[in-house]
Amino acid sequence: MEYVIPANSRNWEGFVLFVLDEAEHVTQATLQVTLRCPDVWFFSPAPDECPISPPILTDGAEQHFEHGLMLWIKAEDRIYALFDDGLQPAFKVLMDEWDESKAESDPSIVPPAGLYQPVRGFGLVWREEPGVHDRLGWAVDEEAGYPTAVQRTSRYKYNVTYIKALDGGVWELGPELSEWSHIP
Repeated sequence: MEYVIPANSRNWEGFVLFVLDEAEHVTQATLQVTLRCPDVWFFSPAPDECPISPPILTDGAEQHFEHGLMLWIKAEDRIYALFDDGLQPAFKVLMDEWDESKAESDPSIVPPAGLYQPVRGFGLVWREEPGVHDRLGWAVDEEAGYPTAVQRTSRYKYNVTYIKALDGGVWELGPELSEWSHIP
């Protein structure tokens, strides 16, 4: 019997063989075949599992806040708000709804000395998404654009997202919005 492993299979492929004799007794054997990974991680040391795809190379932005940070991933049209307040969810993933027809900032919002009001997409999320402003606080620096990369694990469920950080490290975002950390 010939079996073609699907192109999107990652890490391993499992097989079960059932044998039925004349008396209708059933026995079975299993086999797990480790697959050669077709893609590589964009960072090192890499996880010991295969990524779901090659890295997405795209423009990005990062801005730090009193209690976390925001990341923008152009190719996904998403903004990630990462909170360091110990509450759940540990981060939110939001669509970037800002466009040139919208105001960059709200002139009626004046930050305390030495802090910043976020602008453009970060500002829109910060001002309009419930809880984001309260959990992040004010920006402590201005938004910085940079070339980034995004890649995810290939698990059936509970995948981890990796995003290249402005400082060259990697942001590791845990499954189900549960946790995040910085890998230098």
